Amino acid sequence: MEERTARFLKNLFSCYYREKRPVFPLDLPHREFAFMLFGQKAVIRHRGFSSHEELWSFMAELGPSDAFYSSAHFERPDAPDMKSKGWLGADLIFDIDADHLPTSCKEEHDLWACPACGREGRGEAPDKCPGCGSKGLVEVKWICDKCISAAKDEVIKLAEVLEAELGIQASDMVISFSGHRGFHLQVISEDLLPLGQDERREIVDYLLGLGLEPELLGVKAGARLSINDVGWRGRIARGLYRLLLRAREEDLRALGLRSKAARALLSSRDVILNCLEQGKPLYLPKGLGRAQLRKLVAACVEDSSVKVDPVVTGDTHRLVRMSGTLHGKTGLLKVDIPLLEVEDFDPFGEAIAFRKGKAKVKVKEEIPQVPPLRLWDQEFGPFEAGQLLELPLQVAVFLMCKKVAELA
Repeated sequence: MEERTARFLKNLFSCYYREKRPVFPLDLPHREFAFMLFGQKAVIRHRGFSSHEELWSFMAELGPSDAFYSSAHFERPDAPDMKSKGWLGADLIFDIDADHLPTSCKEEHDLWACPACGREGRGEAPDKCPGCGSKGLVEVKWICDKCISAAKDEVIKLAEVLEAELGIQASDMVISFSGHRGFHLQVISEDLLPLGQDERREIVDYLLGLGLEPELLGVKAGARLSINDVGWRGRIARGLYRLLLRAREEDLRALGLRSKAARALLSSRDVILNCLEQGKPLYLPKGLGRAQLRKLVAACVEDSSVKVDPVVTGDTHRLVRMSGTLHGKTGLLKVDIPLLEVEDFDPFGEAIAFRKGKAKVKVKEEIPQVPPLRLWDQEFGPFEAGQLLELPLQVAVFLMCKKVAELA
């Protein structure tokens, strides 16, 4: 990022924080705070604040690109190393990022280019250019409504599983749009504060369905398996129901099933679906052996698991983006959302911070193309390399934060 662009964004963010307060975390005196700055790689860490006013004033002066606080509660949050801080416990944090979800839209809007030979492509960038072998590829990773919709589905599923299967109260959950590609769910409960890394990893393993044994769950021929069952039995039953309801032979073959097993399943489809609906002993046709059933169950587990980031949840010292602050990669706000409003939440309208003004930017020459972007009810772009643009301020900020354009 050019120095002039970094300075413009710093001043803009600083002005924003002079007028708008972030959502301060609970137990503020026992939290560590960290900040990132435009145009700088170093992170300002190990900061502690005794009051909301002190923190707000610091942010207004600093104009950080990103502001974080610790999920952990510390006796001495401003101590220079973790051992000295005095760990008191930590909130339970879940992160769902659309970049980690298998969305087809990546092939539509993610781009890469090789400056060395001019080769370009869509989707995830290869490790090296297939044309000249260069590893210095330029990537453009974008976000769209499809990305956000997929992430919404996961965070809603997560909240439902936490409440129905793990007994966590919905009133203890805070769901937030991250300001970029996904959602956070933070559980604030004194009962869960003492959980260590091992316990948090166990929760992750449960959500991801790692290490499940179908037979131990009663997923076998003759067992009563119902779509109304709770826990993983019910999730596997519902996953199997969805899979069989729409499956073709080629779909089942793609899961690793043999042709004979796939045809036998499809010919018995109605009987199996009825068993799952009514909770009758599960009928499985001849030709579907134990190994084939495991492949089928593995597909159901993959479909029904909650795609959380295991590293984030397992970390008892994790830094969390502060709600009500601007995201340095988009200029959008991190916004807390009531659970019942997540499905209808529109980040490209409701997370906008800069609603007035315009700015001139120039698309970087090395960028293959800037994909279309929807903000409010208007679509902007696509834009070409080197294009000079005068845009609404929020759109210009988005392009600069995504590092596809510089201030003109």
